Amino acid sequence: MEDEFSYNTGRSDIVLKEYGRNIEKLVKYISSLDDKALRTQYSYTLIALMKQLHPIQKQLSDSQQRIWDHLQVMSEFNLDIDAPYPLPTENQMRKKPRTVPYTQKRIRFKHFGKNLESMVESALLQEGEENLEDAFVKIIKLMKSFYSMQVNDNIEDEVVINTLNTLCKGRYDVRPLKKKFPDAFRNIKLPASNVLTQGNSTNPVQGGGGASNKKKRRRKRK
Repeated sequence: MEDEFSYNTGRSDIVLKEYGRNIEKLVKYISSLDDKALRTQYSYTLIALMKQLHPIQKQLSDSQQRIWDHLQVMSEFNLDIDAPYPLPTENQMRKKPRTVPYTQKRIRFKHFGKNLESMVESALLQEGEENLEDAFVKIIKLMKSFYSMQVNDNIEDEVVINTLNTLCKGRYDVRPLKKKFPDAFRNIKLPASNVLTQGNSTNPVQGGGGASNKKKRRRKRK
């Protein structure tokens, strides 16, 4: 009777809320068993139940090992079983992730990103005038296509030339490439986006032309 009138406010917190309190009770029961083989057998059965209760785990690449780790977490790392994966320790699960340092280097043209600067530096390392020109022609085409996809508009040739010359810092002049390789500066044409939906499209045979064909047939009969 005492457990019948107990409330969640007086109970301990749930470790993993996605599995619920009943699963944690089963984990504690399995942990209390003395026979290791029996604990392992019951753990496999409980893992199958956990997969049914939380099917999103199946979509993860490491779903199998992850769900066995969750079993250890709910047991407070006290469940000694023959698991198919190495048992995690409390230090491994609770350690803080390493800090990812942010780059402090200033990006000259933020709308083009850091990769453009890296490509220009790589192009300047090319040996021979032909390889150098070929590298910058590819960069110009990329700038044209990327800009048209992001902004849905064409970028002016002067903007491309001035941007690359600024990044080259006097080591190379891109301007003569416009006369030598005019195709590289050609604007990219985007595919038409005004595609008719199935509900609005009219088939000249089945849709729009159907009514007119019926009228013609009626006139012929008369």
